[in-house]
Amino acid sequence: MSTITLGPARMGDAPAIAHLSRDLIEAELPWSWTPRRVAGLMRQRESAAVIARDQNRLAGFILAQYGDESAHIALLGIANEYRRQGIGRRLVQWVEETAMVAGLFLVRLEVRASKREARHFYARLGYRETDRVDGYYSGLEDAIKMSRDLRALSTSK
Repeated sequence: MSTITLGPARMGDAPAIAHLSRDLIEAELPWSWTPRRVAGLMRQRESAAVIARDQNRLAGFILAQYGDESAHIALLGIANEYRRQGIGRRLVQWVEETAMVAGLFLVRLEVRASKREARHFYARLGYRETDRVDGYYSGLEDAIKMSRDLRALSTSK
Protein backbone atom coordinates (compact mmCIF):
# COMPACT_ATOMS: atom_id res chain seq x y z
CA MET A 1 0.00 0.00 0.00
CA SER A 2 1.40 3.37 -0.98
CA THR A 3 1.44 6.47 1.19
CA ILE A 4 0.24 9.50 -0.75
CA THR A 5 1.31 12.92 0.47
CA LEU A 6 -0.13 16.23 -0.67
CA GLY A 7 1.85 19.42 -0.88
CA PRO A 8 2.57 22.50 -2.94
CA ALA A 9 4.05 21.82 -6.35
CA ARG A 10 7.50 23.15 -7.15
CA MET A 11 8.47 24.74 -10.44
CA GLY A 12 10.38 21.56 -11.28
CA ASP A 13 7.06 19.66 -11.18
CA ALA A 14 5.59 21.68 -14.07
CA PRO A 15 6.78 19.33 -16.87
CA ALA A 16 5.40 16.22 -15.12
CA ILE A 17 2.08 18.00 -14.43
CA ALA A 18 1.86 19.12 -18.06
CA HIS A 19 2.60 15.65 -19.43
CA LEU A 20 0.06 14.02 -17.12
CA SER A 21 -2.49 16.63 -18.21
CA ARG A 22 -1.75 15.93 -21.87
CA ASP A 23 -2.19 12.18 -21.39
CA LEU A 24 -5.23 12.22 -19.10
CA ILE A 25 -7.17 15.43 -19.64
CA GLU A 26 -6.24 16.65 -23.09
CA ALA A 27 -6.15 13.30 -24.88
CA GLU A 28 -7.44 13.76 -28.45
CA LEU A 29 -7.19 17.56 -28.12
CA PRO A 30 -4.36 19.93 -29.00
CA TRP A 31 -1.95 20.16 -26.06
CA SER A 32 -2.66 23.49 -24.37
CA TRP A 33 -1.41 22.91 -20.81
CA THR A 34 2.25 22.75 -21.83
CA PRO A 35 5.06 22.93 -19.25
CA ARG A 36 5.37 26.67 -19.98
CA ARG A 37 1.67 27.31 -19.37
CA VAL A 38 1.63 25.23 -16.18
CA ALA A 39 4.70 27.09 -14.90
CA GLY A 40 3.04 30.40 -15.81
CA LEU A 41 0.00 29.57 -13.71
CA MET A 42 2.23 28.44 -10.86
CA ARG A 43 3.98 31.83 -10.89
CA GLN A 44 0.72 33.73 -10.49
CA ARG A 45 0.23 35.09 -7.00
CA GLU A 46 -3.45 34.14 -6.85
CA SER A 47 -3.01 30.52 -7.84
CA ALA A 48 -2.32 27.16 -6.25
CA ALA A 49 -0.63 24.09 -7.63
CA VAL A 50 -0.88 21.09 -5.34
CA ILE A 51 0.48 17.65 -6.08
CA ALA A 52 -0.15 14.20 -4.71
CA ARG A 53 3.07 12.25 -4.49
CA ASP A 54 3.77 8.57 -3.92
CA GLN A 55 7.38 8.83 -2.75
CA ASN A 56 9.03 10.43 -5.82
CA ARG A 57 6.23 9.64 -8.24
CA LEU A 58 3.52 12.12 -9.29
CA ALA A 59 0.17 10.50 -8.47
CA GLY A 60 -1.99 13.54 -9.21
CA PHE A 61 -2.30 17.30 -9.19
CA ILE A 62 -4.71 20.20 -9.05
CA LEU A 63 -4.24 23.71 -10.41
CA ALA A 64 -6.53 26.46 -9.17
CA GLN A 65 -6.89 30.20 -9.42
CA TYR A 66 -8.42 32.47 -6.79
CA GLY A 67 -10.34 35.55 -7.91
CA ASP A 68 -12.26 38.30 -6.18
CA GLU A 69 -15.50 36.33 -5.97
CA SER A 70 -14.72 32.69 -6.64
CA ALA A 71 -12.06 30.03 -7.01
CA HIS A 72 -11.58 28.22 -10.29
CA ILE A 73 -10.25 24.68 -10.66
CA ALA A 74 -8.26 24.87 -13.88
CA LEU A 75 -7.01 21.26 -13.95
CA LEU A 76 -7.31 18.12 -11.87
CA GLY A 77 -5.58 14.93 -12.90
CA ILE A 78 -4.97 11.61 -11.17
CA ALA A 79 -2.70 9.00 -12.75
CA ASN A 80 -4.71 5.92 -13.74
CA GLU A 81 -3.06 3.60 -11.23
CA TYR A 82 -3.98 5.95 -8.36
CA ARG A 83 -7.65 6.48 -9.18
CA ARG A 84 -10.39 5.55 -6.72
CA GLN A 85 -8.13 6.05 -3.71
CA GLY A 86 -9.58 9.40 -2.60
CA ILE A 87 -6.71 11.47 -3.99
CA GLY A 88 -8.91 13.62 -6.23
CA ARG A 89 -11.30 14.30 -3.36
CA ARG A 90 -8.39 15.32 -1.11
CA LEU A 91 -6.98 17.67 -3.75
CA VAL A 92 -10.37 19.32 -4.34
CA GLN A 93 -10.81 19.70 -0.56
CA TRP A 94 -7.44 21.47 -0.40
CA VAL A 95 -8.65 24.03 -2.96
CA GLU A 96 -12.02 24.43 -1.25
CA GLU A 97 -10.49 24.94 2.19
CA THR A 98 -8.02 27.47 0.81
CA ALA A 99 -10.89 29.29 -0.91
CA MET A 100 -12.88 29.51 2.32
CA VAL A 101 -9.86 30.85 4.22
CA ALA A 102 -9.61 33.54 1.53
CA GLY A 103 -13.32 34.36 1.98
CA LEU A 104 -14.38 32.76 -1.29
CA PHE A 105 -17.41 30.50 -1.12
CA LEU A 106 -17.94 29.58 -4.76
CA VAL A 107 -15.74 27.15 -6.71
CA ARG A 108 -16.14 26.83 -10.46
CA LEU A 109 -14.71 24.50 -13.09
CA GLU A 110 -15.20 23.19 -16.60
CA VAL A 111 -15.11 19.55 -17.62
CA ARG A 112 -15.20 17.93 -21.04
CA ALA A 113 -18.76 16.95 -21.89
CA SER A 114 -17.61 13.46 -22.89
CA LYS A 115 -15.93 12.82 -19.52
CA ARG A 116 -18.89 11.27 -17.73
CA GLU A 117 -16.76 9.76 -14.98
CA ALA A 118 -15.28 13.17 -14.16
CA ARG A 119 -18.73 14.77 -14.18
CA HIS A 120 -20.02 12.12 -11.76
CA PHE A 121 -16.95 12.58 -9.56
CA TYR A 122 -17.63 16.30 -9.20
CA ALA A 123 -21.35 15.70 -8.68
CA ARG A 124 -20.56 13.34 -5.78
CA LEU A 125 -18.50 16.17 -4.25
CA GLY A 126 -21.48 18.54 -4.42
CA TYR A 127 -20.81 20.30 -7.73
CA ARG A 128 -23.76 20.96 -9.99
CA GLU A 129 -23.86 21.50 -13.70
CA THR A 130 -24.65 25.12 -14.53
CA ASP A 131 -24.07 25.54 -18.26
CA ARG A 132 -22.79 23.99 -21.47
CA VAL A 133 -20.34 25.82 -23.73
CA ASP A 134 -20.25 24.64 -27.34
CA GLY A 135 -16.77 24.00 -28.73
CA TYR A 136 -15.00 25.21 -25.58
CA TYR A 137 -12.11 22.80 -26.04
CA SER A 138 -10.29 23.93 -29.21
CA GLY A 139 -13.60 23.96 -31.06
CA LEU A 140 -13.64 20.17 -30.85
CA GLU A 141 -15.63 19.43 -27.73
CA ASP A 142 -18.18 21.09 -25.49
CA ALA A 143 -17.55 21.94 -21.87
CA ILE A 144 -19.89 21.47 -18.96
CA LYS A 145 -19.54 24.27 -16.42
CA MET A 146 -19.96 23.18 -12.82
CA SER A 147 -19.89 25.00 -9.51
CA ARG A 148 -20.20 24.43 -5.80
CA ASP A 149 -21.37 26.86 -3.14
CA LEU A 150 -19.22 26.34 -0.05
CA ARG A 151 -21.31 28.45 2.35
CA ALA A 152 -22.98 25.38 3.86
CA LEU A 153 -19.54 23.94 4.62
CA SER A 154 -18.35 27.12 6.33
CA THR A 155 -21.34 27.20 8.68
CA SER A 156 -21.02 23.53 9.65
CA LYS A 157 -17.43 23.86 10.92
